[in-house]
This record gives sequence, structure tokens and C-alpha cells, in this order.
Amino acid sequence: MEIEKEYLYKSFKELRIKHFAEVLDRGLTEQDPKQQVVTVNLFKRCCEKEKSERKTSQIATRIKSARFGQVQTVENYDFSYNASTRKMEKIYLGIHNNVDRENLPKAIFVGNTGLGKTHLARALGYASCQRGLSVLFITAAEMATNLLQAQKLALLEKEIARLKKPQVLIIDELGYVDFDTQGSQLFFQVISARHDAGLGLIVTTNLNFSQFNQIFANEAVATVVVDRMVNEAEIFFLEGDSYRKHQKSLKNKSKEK
Repeated sequence: MEIEKEYLYKSFKELRIKHFAEVLDRGLTEQDPKQQVVTVNLFKRCCEKEKSERKTSQIATRIKSARFGQVQTVENYDFSYNASTRKMEKIYLGIHNNVDRENLPKAIFVGNTGLGKTHLARALGYASCQRGLSVLFITAAEMATNLLQAQKLALLEKEIARLKKPQVLIIDELGYVDFDTQGSQLFFQVISARHDAGLGLIVTTNLNFSQFNQIFANEAVATVVVDRMVNEAEIFFLEGDSYRKHQKSLKNKSKEK
């Protein structure tokens, strides 16, 4: 029973329940050995339930704060879809299944519209929430607008800090909006700050890296942005027909059954 009691003391401390250990010790001195076993087991079940409920609540809070827009998980992605997704499955799952504070996800998904890039990015973000990490999902367009607006209102430092704060930042749809000179420099500041801090970064884009000079103000900015983004990141190239059509086909087949 001493092992169980040690577990309880540790749990009380973890749950920040200050006086339960004192109450438990006093109560056990008034009980016979059989009653003590019952009491200790009851407290143990209470602690396990409290830990479980708190973990569930914390995960729900992190998912809400991430602003995914839509929750998408790896279980709902069909890697058998085509040759490019079959090729990436093992490496992707290696990243997904090993996400933790010491192994923050860094990945870039490149491909045309409708190939499941955002689904895969969200799935990594969702896994990060499950593992206790803070996540923020934002489109490149929204990020550019927020940065420029913050600069006009003299709140740029605060906005950059907000984008640097999450352990995992997901930038979706990079390539659909052009950045002017100011916007390009501000975008680079965020990417650079996160890179230097060793934080997680996930990006989806419809452009090859050689085409980034089409969306950023000049070649120099495009080069340094790519340099910071790809450093230590796994790059996934998606090809083929629309994954959305594939998903719809699977749903229709499922309904027919």
C-alpha cells in the first residue's frame, strides 16, 4: 500500500491539491488495514478521474485556441490515394507520431489546390494539441493583413509576439496572396524569429520554392524566407488529381454499402 500512497502524494502535488495528503494521513490512522486499502483505492480512482478530465479539457481548449476552422485528423486521410501520398506516408507518420516538446513538427506541403495539403497540416496541428503543445492555424493572407494593420496601429511588436508564441504555427495557402515590400519584410521577421527560437512551423503552398519571388517583393526576401522555412523541415510534394474528389468518391461508396 505504500506504493499507492506515494502515487497519491505525487498526484496531489501534480493536481495542486494542497491539503489532501494531510487529510488522508489523518484519516488512515483512524482506520483498520482493510479500510485503509479501500480508502487509498478510492482516492486513487478520484485522482485518475481528475487527471483524465483535466487532460480532456486542456486538449479541447488548445484545439479551440488553435483556430483550425475544421478539425481534420490523420485517421481520416487516405494515403493510398496516389503515388505521391503513398511515398510520403512513412515519413509523415514518423513526424505525426513523434510530436512532443522536444520534437516540434516542421513540415512544408507543396502542391496544387485540392490535394489534401491543409488536411495533412491540420492533422499535425491536431496531434500537437493532443500532446500538450500550443498551436495556431492562420492563412498567409490573414497573417499579412494582421501584420500590416498592427504596424499602422503601432502594435507590430505585439502581433509578432503573438505569432511567435505558439509552439507550432501553421501557415496555410502561402502563394495565393502577394506581399508588398513591407509585408514581405514583416513575414520574414516572423519566420526568422520562430526559426531562431527553434519553434515548430508547418506551411502549405501551391508554389515551388523557385516561384516564391512571384509573391514576395524581391528575390532577396524570397531567398531568405525559403532558407528559414526549409531548414530542418520535411518537404512533401503532392501531385495528382483532386483529393477532395477522391474523398467524395469514398463517401459515396460508403453510403452505397
